[in-house]
Amino acid sequence: MKNYLSYSPILFSALFFSCYVNISLASEIDDLMSMDLDDLTTQSVTVTTAAKKEQPLKDVPAAVYVITNEQIKRSGVRSIAEALALAPGVQVTKISEFNWQISLRGLNETLFNKLLVMVDGRSVFSPLMSGTFWHTIDTILEDIDRIEILRGSAGTIWGGNATNGVINIITKNSNETLGQFFEVGMGEYNYKEANYRNGFQINDLTTARLSVKGVQSDYYSFNNDEWNNYNIDFRTDYIKDDRFLTWQVGGYHTKSQHSDWYRYYVLEQPIYPNYPMSAVIGYQTQLKDFSRGFYSNLNFGKTVADTHYEATLWVDSNSRTEPTANGEYDTFNADALVIKQVNAHNELTLGLGTRFTKVKVPQSEEDFYADMYPYRRTSDQQAQREQIYNAYSQLETQLTDKLTSSLGIKVEHFTRNNTTELQPQARLLYRASDSHQLWTGVGRAVVTPSAVDSTTDIYGLGAVVAPFPNCDVTNPNCYTQYPMLALTTGNLDMENESVITWDAGYRGKISDTFSIDTTIFFSQYKNLRMLDNGQWLCRYGVCSDGSIEPGQIAIHEFNYVDALDAQSYGAELAFFWQPTHKLNFNASYSYIDTQTQCDSKYASCNSYDSGGYKGLYDHQPNHYASLQMMWTINSQWQIDSWLKHKGSVSSPIDFYNVPEITTMDMRVAWQYNQAWPLVEFVVDGLGSSTYQDLPNKAPIEETAFLRLSWTRL
Repeated sequence: MKNYLSYSPILFSALFFSCYVNISLASEIDDLMSMDLDDLTTQSVTVTTAAKKEQPLKDVPAAVYVITNEQIKRSGVRSIAEALALAPGVQVTKISEFNWQISLRGLNETLFNKLLVMVDGRSVFSPLMSGTFWHTIDTILEDIDRIEILRGSAGTIWGGNATNGVINIITKNSNETLGQFFEVGMGEYNYKEANYRNGFQINDLTTARLSVKGVQSDYYSFNNDEWNNYNIDFRTDYIKDDRFLTWQVGGYHTKSQHSDWYRYYVLEQPIYPNYPMSAVIGYQTQLKDFSRGFYSNLNFGKTVADTHYEATLWVDSNSRTEPTANGEYDTFNADALVIKQVNAHNELTLGLGTRFTKVKVPQSEEDFYADMYPYRRTSDQQAQREQIYNAYSQLETQLTDKLTSSLGIKVEHFTRNNTTELQPQARLLYRASDSHQLWTGVGRAVVTPSAVDSTTDIYGLGAVVAPFPNCDVTNPNCYTQYPMLALTTGNLDMENESVITWDAGYRGKISDTFSIDTTIFFSQYKNLRMLDNGQWLCRYGVCSDGSIEPGQIAIHEFNYVDALDAQSYGAELAFFWQPTHKLNFNASYSYIDTQTQCDSKYASCNSYDSGGYKGLYDHQPNHYASLQMMWTINSQWQIDSWLKHKGSVSSPIDFYNVPEITTMDMRVAWQYNQAWPLVEFVVDGLGSSTYQDLPNKAPIEETAFLRLSWTRL
């Protein structure tokens, strides 16, 4: 184990000084570092994601978990993505020091397209890549009020991509962040971070804040590839009696540099006739990957008598240069909502929405084989425009004093593939008492069609073993490597991916110190994406259309098809326990099992040897667990720990074998009083040997860092 005290003099000074101070001062310090079970229990939390309105969690007939700001702070995480592992059902896979892939209820892949991710109700889902780039969501953690995770299909309220659930990152109202906040951090792998926030009052009804964040680090723990991320956000809030207005504007800029990168030339003929790969000439260079984005979000609400009106307008513009996701996209979105109390027993919600998106993807260059990337995404349609239109309604009815029903449906039209989808849901909530609730529901949701699998192509430069022309194929010496392009092309003639999910749960406050939340679910997926058997377009540089390619290159093409179906079932458990006023435990456990089916005419459906999406989905961990301990020793000291476990995967094919992973994060925090900085020392993966979160991902090592923060009102 590393001796962190040997290079953490600030931590040592804090430890020494705190033992020297007069302990009697503690009675004069507000105990801001402690919390009650009521701040965490599912019985007291208010949520907005389930029905686009504020309601106590105990009144929601769906699986919802809320990660509070205190849980985020006490977990010691440096990013929003890492904090999501606190919730049941969420699978967090670390790709690099500041990059992750996140899924909900299985089907885990790099860009998960079955999870709608929002910040204050604004979608941060990429319409180009059909997924979320988590490194671009990097607000100051202190600005976050809570993260709401809605598990299960939510298409009726939120529409496309809310198939397995919704993650809504909700930031604090600016009237809760008045004054100044400053935070700095430093640690291993050249990690440095600086954050600043200034909150101020404009008038009696209006407040605002400006937040700036900057992070620098190594991209991986095993080399010196550089990572930089900068973020700026401005928010202003106006609140008066029965109305409110919130305006947010901001942007991000990320940059990473990778030294182990090559560009290639493919010559007309190989340099050595008996060595075809000599037609490919490579040279080492640097890859500079940039991501940039801008957004503006306006939200207005007003209540008149028994009716609430709300409207949301947001725009964003994003671009990225990483070769597999290179492109730009601009989005304009408008939503309107009316919630009317029809009578004492019925509440009606009506909504309309529209979204306009422009996507730009580079076209293949005319001189394709000169100075080419090893892999890259391109499209024959450089500029693509699409629209989404939707309308929905939901009726909530108080059937009895204890039983409430919710019936709703959304109609959504996608111009990208000219399809119209119905996304209905029906839910029931039974309140056995104020402390115990049972609920169940069923709903359908679809995945929004995107450019990544419909109108863009991606190639990879590699090699294939083949015999020399006119050679005896029974002779082993007849074979050699030829350059090859593996091409994966989009397909517009596919049905939209969809899911029907049934789930049921129990929520209960067992005692004043213990509460529990349980869920079981079953999901049926249709039209999941996979690759067909492919075809050879070119052999030895001669193509089926009669054209000639340089360097005797072979080209093999795969097409996306919608031939994969799946079933997923499982159970989720979360509990909160407060054995003493100063000690809290938050635990979650998930069991997820997925089985897929597809036509035997596809090679990847007959054998896992061929790889493919079926093999990927069928070989994923079943067990996930998390246990967070928050111990407030006194008004100055906190000691926190976070135990995370991911189950193993066994397969006769080595590629799919995954060992179980158990890690422990530790956080020690000290603050003399409110005027002093909060000093935190965090070790991520305490005592862990080098491991991979999933096969073929970057190695992860034990990491330590120090963080200091000040708040001035």
